[in-house]
Amino acid sequence: MKKEINENFIILYFLGIIFITAGHCLNGGFSLFYEFFPPYAFHLGLFMFASGYFYNPDNLQNIKNYIIKKVKKLIVPLYLYNIFYMILIIVLKKFGFFPQCKATLNSLIIQPLINGHQFLFNLGSWFIIPLFSAHLINILIRKIFNHYGIKINEFAYLTLSLLAGILGVYFAYYSYSNPNEFQYLTNINIGFWYSKVGFQFGLQLFIVRILYLFPFYSLGILYKKYEKFDKINSFVYFSIIILIILIIIFKFGSTPTYTPSLSHDFSSNPFLPFIVGFLGIAFWLRIAKILTPALKNSKIVNLIANNTYSIMVNQFLGFMILKGIFALIHKFSPYCTGFNMQQFKTNIFYYYLPHNLSQMAVLYLAFGLFLPLIVNFCNKKHQH
Repeated sequence: MKKEINENFIILYFLGIIFITAGHCLNGGFSLFYEFFPPYAFHLGLFMFASGYFYNPDNLQNIKNYIIKKVKKLIVPLYLYNIFYMILIIVLKKFGFFPQCKATLNSLIIQPLINGHQFLFNLGSWFIIPLFSAHLINILIRKIFNHYGIKINEFAYLTLSLLAGILGVYFAYYSYSNPNEFQYLTNINIGFWYSKVGFQFGLQLFIVRILYLFPFYSLGILYKKYEKFDKINSFVYFSIIILIILIIIFKFGSTPTYTPSLSHDFSSNPFLPFIVGFLGIAFWLRIAKILTPALKNSKIVNLIANNTYSIMVNQFLGFMILKGIFALIHKFSPYCTGFNMQQFKTNIFYYYLPHNLSQMAVLYLAFGLFLPLIVNFCNKKHQH
């Protein structure tokens, strides 16, 4: 049976991975409607939404195979890449790069599960564990309900997911801003020592990431069920979204944005991350629909959309290779003046821009998108 493909979501994945990659490299040198929907206001939520959309109820018939499939697709590559980047870091450290990185059993085995920033190059991989967790939590909940013959109302399911997400955001905010009030959460966030194995766990970050992102996954499932009703005129559709976001901007001075990877900058309003996130997804979902007729047959668009995993994990390798090129030009020619070799070797977020022109960041975006495609191509060729 041929797998059904929703071309709108291919474009949505294409847009989503560009948002993520651009957000990691000075916005890629241009604005993607950031004045209304800034980086990371909805970007990770968009991927969760799309994953929820592709949830198939038929998987309840064989939950074991479903979980095994997700482990092979998400977790196994995560650890293979982690091993690769650990080896790369060990080699680079001999040349003075990233002395803060530590190659230990903790960073190899545990940190990918609870942090994901251990080897810097693959810090985008932190998202894989919340994504896998969302798949796992969703299928287990539905399996339990199905076992007892309880039919899930998707609106109620989304509502409960939202309540859990709001609670997670609320706890995350107070654990950072009022440590005396939520001391136990702060302690967990810092990490507690599990003496039997000697590994440090940061459970709060792990939990808050999942709680924050899971409502977007549930929204995708709900949207899939009622997608046929998404037929409102685009002018009216966009007008409603822009009006709501303008009210938020007027109230708060700008559109609030957050850093889900660290979960340290949530505001005291636990509802805002979801309001802004849902609005951003709604806005770009309609843009994807409008763009689909023009882009659906593009080989480049499909190539990028079908390799989001590799781009998510390997984009910083692309950035570093471009910075390495600038470093060589700086060393052996009078060009690239102002390149900071010390920052290049110690700060993964250092970006050299020729003549300090912000538009030059588009070069990083190109390397961040296409180098991972080469990596993925090499992996597939090696497997065959």
